[in-house]
Amino acid sequence: MSGERPLRSLSDLFRDVIQLAYVTDDLDAGVEWLQSTLGTSECHTMYGSSLGGTVVVDGQPAQEWVIDVALVNAGPTNIELIRPVSGAVDLYRQGIRPGAPATFHHIGVRVDDFDAATELVTANDRVWKQHGHTRGAIRFGYLDMTAELGHHVEVMELGEGMQQLLAMLEQRSDRPR
Repeated sequence: MSGERPLRSLSDLFRDVIQLAYVTDDLDAGVEWLQSTLGTSECHTMYGSSLGGTVVVDGQPAQEWVIDVALVNAGPTNIELIRPVSGAVDLYRQGIRPGAPATFHHIGVRVDDFDAATELVTANDRVWKQHGHTRGAIRFGYLDMTAELGHHVEVMELGEGMQQLLAMLEQRSDRPR
């Protein structure tokens, strides 16, 4: 987020929407659909990933949290496809429409300071449904706004590794197919 604006209200979290995220029960079929039907560039896929970090779900550290994930960009917008594999992944599993290539799950927003975002969430009498971090790539938290908006909001502070990956995916999406 440019300018590092202070976070004063929950709407400030929506200043830098960078991602549309979907869930699926078949990552390969979902990737094929993204690439052939939507015409995206080649997806970056990771199978059986715990993202090399820690995850806290409903206030409890997850002993196991494994997902398959595919990332692809359409210009600056990242499209994420998640298949829950095992462990504390019900957040994703609950939204799946069996057999559908993708079901909308959450938007992803970028913030400069995850700690400031956490303070804002707490000041609004909310808690992260799930939060965690990966090895230097990302700090994230899911705000459950399904009652109000029909979806979750993932708040992300991106480390250098994730910034580089997203930049590469954006460049790839801009190449002629």
